Parts: sequence; structure tokens; C-alpha cells
Amino acid sequence: MKWETYKKQVQDALDSFQFDDEILDILHRSAENGQKIFVGGNGGSAAISIHYVCDLSKGATQNWADNFKRYQAICLSSNLGYITAIANDANYHEVFKQQLINLASPKDILVLISSSGNSPNVLQALDYANSIGMITIGITGFDGGKLKQHAKFTAHVNTNSYEVCEDVHSVFGHFLATYLRSKGNCMQKQTAAPVTESG
Repeated sequence: MKWETYKKQVQDALDSFQFDDEILDILHRSAENGQKIFVGGNGGSAAISIHYVCDLSKGATQNWADNFKRYQAICLSSNLGYITAIANDANYHEVFKQQLINLASPKDILVLISSSGNSPNVLQALDYANSIGMITIGITGFDGGKLKQHAKFTAHVNTNSYEVCEDVHSVFGHFLATYLRSKGNCMQKQTAAPVTESG
């Protein structure tokens, strides 16, 4: 394939990309609401999940060094020890769900990235998150699969190429970080507790 051909595929996919606008407000309000944002995916989407968490944790926050009201992002694809323990002792399909059981609360947010939208471990995490009342966001390609059908909010690129899906999903992650940084989140500079004299 020639570069011009691939570039055209990515451009067309970007033009087809659609997402629920509510995602922006949900993520923006999460810092003020004290909600954790969990992100997960397999393979290339696992790497994208790690990148999302890096950008949400740091790049999305204005004046990061002095701002202690940050986005609380956790990657479900990066805890290799726990992931392999779950996969070995239970089932690989449960590697994301079991982490949510440890860490997630009903008010929290789950972002799942899957080109096909049909990865069993992604769907088990989605079912669990929906069952406890979490806000679920599915980022998909192809026809969106079951993730697009059952996530409460979605972002979808209309392409059957894994590579192009992942390109667009990465662009969306950079957009989210840029958008959140431009909106700003609640500034809360950490200060020392006042010293009081005891009687």
C-alpha cells in the first residue's frame, strides 16, 4: 500500500468519526466530582489506554504542578502482575472486571477501547460496570459490536481496519486531553494545615 492511500483511509475515517457530546462534560466534571476514570483495552488498544491515562492524569490539567484537583485516571491494561494472576487463576476474560471489583465505585467512569467492540474481557467489564451503576463509555470501530450497543455513551469510527481504528482512537484521546485542559478544572493548591496552639 502507498502512503497516499493509507493517509486517505485515515482522513476518511476521521471524517466518519462520531461521539456523544456528553462524554466531554462527563470527563470534565469528574475532577470536581471526585470520580475515578478507568480505561482499558487489549493489544494496540491496551497501549492506547495507557496513553489516555497519561494524558488524563497530566496533560489534561491546567497548571498541573500546582493543581491538586486532577483527573483520577487508572489504566486497567497496565497492572501486569494482577492481570496475569487473574488470567492464570481464573480466566483472561475477567482481567478487567476483577480490577473493577477491587477499585471501582458506582459513581466512577469506565472507558473501554475496542476496535471490534466484541472482546470478551471488555464486555465482562462493561456488564459489571453497568450492573453497579458506573458511567460507561465505549470507543469502537468496525460496526461497534456489543460494546457500542451496551455502553451508555459511545465514540465510533466507521472503518474495518484495526490500524486506522487505532489511529483515530489515539487522535480522540489527544483531543480529549486538549479539550479538558482548555476548559480547566477546579484549582486547589495544596497548602499546609494551620498550626494551632493546644491549651
